[in-house]
Amino acid sequence: MEEFDFNLSNDKEYVMKKVKEDGKTLDFASDALKNDKEVVMEAILQNPVSLEFASNNLKNDKEVVMASVKKVRVDSMLC
Repeated sequence: MEEFDFNLSNDKEYVMKKVKEDGKTLDFASDALKNDKEVVMEAILQNPVSLEFASNNLKNDKEVVMASVKKVRVDSMLC
């Protein structure tokens, strides 16, 4: 995986590509994209731990939290 280009941290298309590769790259996204449900959900699908980098608003969103919990469950069953 190539390095995150901080000049593109507010570019949704770029950030979506990066979080699909590694959900934890959500940490480097702009605050606006950390509050974008689509971006955060994509990051969670790749790595449920990425929820920690989401906005507080989305950390309190039931759908987002449940997606993270479900992903953790699925991942733990596969181990």
